[in-house]
Parts: sequence; structure tokens; C-alpha cells
Amino acid sequence: MIELTISSSDDGKLVHKWLRLLLPGLPLSGVYKSIRTGRVKVNGKRAKQDTRLQEGDVVHLYFNEEDFASLREHPVAKYQGVSRAIDVLYEDDEIVAVNKPAGILTHPADGEYKTSLAAQVEAYVYDRGGSEGAFRAAPVHRLDRNTSGVVIFAKTARAAKAWTEAFQRGEVEKEYLAIVEGAWSGAGRVAVEVRREGNVTRVVQDSGKPSETAYEVIASSRGTSLVRLRLLTGRTHQIRVHMAHLGHPLLADRKYGARPIREESFYLHAHRVRWHDVDVKAPLPDRLKDKLRSLGYKLDDLV
Repeated sequence: MIELTISSSDDGKLVHKWLRLLLPGLPLSGVYKSIRTGRVKVNGKRAKQDTRLQEGDVVHLYFNEEDFASLREHPVAKYQGVSRAIDVLYEDDEIVAVNKPAGILTHPADGEYKTSLAAQVEAYVYDRGGSEGAFRAAPVHRLDRNTSGVVIFAKTARAAKAWTEAFQRGEVEKEYLAIVEGAWSGAGRVAVEVRREGNVTRVVQDSGKPSETAYEVIASSRGTSLVRLRLLTGRTHQIRVHMAHLGHPLLADRKYGARPIREESFYLHAHRVRWHDVDVKAPLPDRLKDKLRSLGYKLDDLV
């Protein structure tokens, strides 16, 4: 029998998810079977799949030590070749905020695990002693591949739950900067229904999901504008479809109707994320600054 005490990093985790992370060598079917057959007890009582663990709970696992050690082996090998050269903007015991470059995925995909931001942050946290308990660093929201800026990663299950729910309730302030087509001025809000169709999001008249973005034009130059945007909802491609809906698609955003620019993708930067006492800003990346300069903007007057 194995006895474990739940640490702060796993506080709030559902027991089946905790066990899956704790024992990476145990298949998911084995996780459910172990719970169903009473091989997992929490504070002396048989666990159920929906049992939520709390810091200080004592868990008994009815495995022999040899089997447990074999199933427990942390997949350290998967971190081999994973870069730790991330730009950390803020870190505490619960979260780490990272400045994501344009061009890399937030979440892993087939053939792109090691280069994903998630893999890099997980390896970074693991190297710094973040292996206590079963939880591994995980993003609580996402940015598109070609969007740069602030991404929040939870270092504990408690933080993952709190931040995810805060995003869902719309409590997290998210501010972006974008270059759009067309000289423009003013400020306002876009509030329309949208629906995901294939790999694009479209504005629809009914049967869609509500979406809302506040915007403010900062400056214009050479047939473009720099716009500050605040997401009031969080739909896929929301800023891109909203700007296109207003007749000002993001510069070089071919998918949403902008004129193509050879070897360039759109310019969208998650400049700020704020919730409670956490207020994180990501400086403008060189790619965006270079583009603004080439278009005649004076950076000192902008942000």
C-alpha cells in the first residue's frame, strides 16, 4: 500500500485526473478500474470518479511498491530537446505568465510537441522543482499560433480551476494591440453573434454565440491603423472576425479578407492580462515594432 498526502499543487484536482498524472504508466482504463475496485481511498473512504482532492487529504493506493514505482516513472525523457528559453513576465507559487512569440503553438499538436509553448513552460517549471504532486504546468487560455503576448500558465490545480473559471465568467481583463487595414479613428464596441464554420468564425444573424469587443484607434499611418482592443467575450478568432466585420481586417489576415502580403501574417499582440492583484504586460515584440516603423508610426508616441 502507498500512502500520499495531497500537496497545494494538487488541491482541487478530481481524483481520476490526479491519478492519471501521478501514474503516467497506468492507462486511463486502469485509472477508472482502480477507482471502481476500491484501490484508491481518500481519508479512509473509497474514492469515486468525481471525488475532488483537497490539500492535506491522505490518499491510500493499493499497489505494491514495485508496481507503483514502475507506473510512477516521470516521463522526463519527453523534456529532452525541449527549450527552456521562455520569456517569463511574472511568476509566483501559483502561476507563471509567459510572453509567447508569434509563430509557435500554445498547446501541443501532432509533430509539434517539443516546440509548443506548453511543453517549454512545463519543462521550465519541472526543472525548478515543480514536480511535487501530480499536476504539471498548464495554460489556462490560449493564443493563436501567429498571435504574440501574454499567456498565463497554472502551476497548481487550484490556480488552473480559479483562472479557467475567471476567464469563463469574463472577469479577466484582456487587452490586445493590432494593426488593421485602413485609416481610421474613434472608439466603440462590436457586439454580434458568431458561429464557427470549419476553420473560420463568421458573423451570423441568429443561432450564433454572443461576442463583444471594445476598441480604440490609437493612430493611423499609410493606409493602416493601430488599434487597442479589449475582449469582453472569448470566441475563437474574435478580434479577427470583429475587425473584418467593421471593414478593417487585420493587416495581412487573408483568412478574414485582408489583402495578402508576401511572407507576412497578421499582427496581433496580447499586450495585457489582469485579474485581481495580477497585472501582466508584454512589451511589443520586435516583429511588431519593425512593422510599425516601416509604416511610419512613431513608437514613443503610441504605447
